[in-house]
Amino acid sequence: MLGTCRKSWYVSQILDALTENPDIFSKTAFFLMYDENDGFFDHMVPPTPPTSRAQGISTVDASLEIFNGNAEHSVTGPYGLGVRVPMIVISPWSKGGWVCSEVFDHTSLIQFIERRFTTRHNQLIETNITDWRRAVAGDLTSAFDFKSPNSRKVHLPSTASYAPTDTVTHPDFSPAVPATQSLPKQEPGIRPARAVPYDLDVSADTDLSNGKVTIRFGNSGKAAAVYQVRSGNAADGPWTYTVSPHARVVESFTVRGKGQSKYDLSVYGPNGYFRAYKGSVETWDKANLSIDTRCESDHGLTLDVRNKSRQTERVRIYDAYDKRTLERAVGPNQNLIWHWSLEDSYGWYDLTVTVDSDSTFKQQLAGHIETGKDSMSDPLLGE
Repeated sequence: MLGTCRKSWYVSQILDALTENPDIFSKTAFFLMYDENDGFFDHMVPPTPPTSRAQGISTVDASLEIFNGNAEHSVTGPYGLGVRVPMIVISPWSKGGWVCSEVFDHTSLIQFIERRFTTRHNQLIETNITDWRRAVAGDLTSAFDFKSPNSRKVHLPSTASYAPTDTVTHPDFSPAVPATQSLPKQEPGIRPARAVPYDLDVSADTDLSNGKVTIRFGNSGKAAAVYQVRSGNAADGPWTYTVSPHARVVESFTVRGKGQSKYDLSVYGPNGYFRAYKGSVETWDKANLSIDTRCESDHGLTLDVRNKSRQTERVRIYDAYDKRTLERAVGPNQNLIWHWSLEDSYGWYDLTVTVDSDSTFKQQLAGHIETGKDSMSDPLLGE
């Protein structure tokens, strides 16, 4: 804890030196980056490429991201990205408490330097950054607004309670472990959010004849996206799919024939993108809905729910943001098309689809509609 206080003191000295000269600060971007040791409590699994076809697909060459072992370590596997850690960008072009949820890693700072200086100094290009990592990890430019620097003063909270009692090193300092421990809580409220280069599209279909679930992974954005698929059956998966811009990957997951008839697959993507597919391929009387999403010009979301079963289904769609449930009867081979305006939630959505006839069936669709413009952070998390 004392080390954290000393670190904050050193940072404050650097910032004081920069801001005392407005001409220097007007041309400065200061990156405060943390090491991996600060992120081991994180709940997010880092993006990695597949090491074999059985573990997924990558449309981007990931061969240099695979560790094949050596005389000292015989274990093989992907390098991929590390655990998430905080990073703070301080500059005239990032003022105002903005958040940026594009995927970055420690090489992103190198890519930022390349982007800024290699037009005149091409020897600065770092050849050790792999194609996969360049495709997946951004170059940090999305964290800035270089067109209109923010010259307004920003209100900051008091930091008096963080001041160290002294700046002397105490090698024998041993902080006491709290008797009652608890996990940190999400900070309440919302923040302005930078636009991110993702336009994701995942959908699933159930094949009752062959006992399979087919998932289509699409990407219409400007950056590669890594989808991670996890199964409710601990013996299956996980799988990872790297999809480059304007590409699509299709994967079929066999359910029947493995001593089971139920499926439970969850898809995780960048910036809170999530899809969950649960159900059964046991018999034809089980629910079989095909659900597609469309982003509309008003920044809303349209759901197209097709009933592929042989019976009429009573479909329920729960909206986690307005806490309301839509109920409609959908006949065999008929569609339910419904539009949600996402203005009040700043483009964020979380919809859960269930049916009355089959308690095993459940699909959840959550994420954020990307328009290429700045937005706000997730208000549901901010509660």
